[in-house]
Amino acid sequence: MTAGSVSVPQVIPLRIPLPGKAKHEIDTNTLVEIKSDTPEVTIYYTLDGSKPELTRKPGYGEHNTFKYKGPIMLPVGKIMVKALAVTKDCRESAIVTKVFLVEYKPPNILFSGEENDKNFLKDLSLQESENGVFTTKPKKNGVNVEIKPAWSEAPQDFQGMVLLHNSWNRFLP
Repeated sequence: MTAGSVSVPQVIPLRIPLPGKAKHEIDTNTLVEIKSDTPEVTIYYTLDGSKPELTRKPGYGEHNTFKYKGPIMLPVGKIMVKALAVTKDCRESAIVTKVFLVEYKPPNILFSGEENDKNFLKDLSLQESENGVFTTKPKKNGVNVEIKPAWSEAPQDFQGMVLLHNSWNRFLP
């Protein structure tokens, strides 16, 4: 590599190779990492085989260029990943192309349905009623953790909407 050049990104499936499967054969649960040996670069990629375009805002418009933020999971099918690394002073690497054959595999489940039911009941027992609305008070390391809603409207602000909705139901067949 010459001085001032930008390393071509590497597209790497994060899994142990399965016996009898080629390196490019993965499933929908496999995370794929894109990285460059050049420090402090931004990586752009596409999943449809098109060239990563930096002139348009990533993720918008006709082109499907995305800014890499962390490992990704690929959709089912023959997926052509193209990636390029860009330095802060706008120097670009060459584009790397990697094709994966992605087969569907149900999501990994870390616990059984029975354990899930027990956790649900345990979570339900931690709920407290505030003004008629149940809120969960989870604990982190034995200490109560407060969860605040992302919205500021109080639940009673919507009572008029419920009454309006119910009055419209009278007119429906």
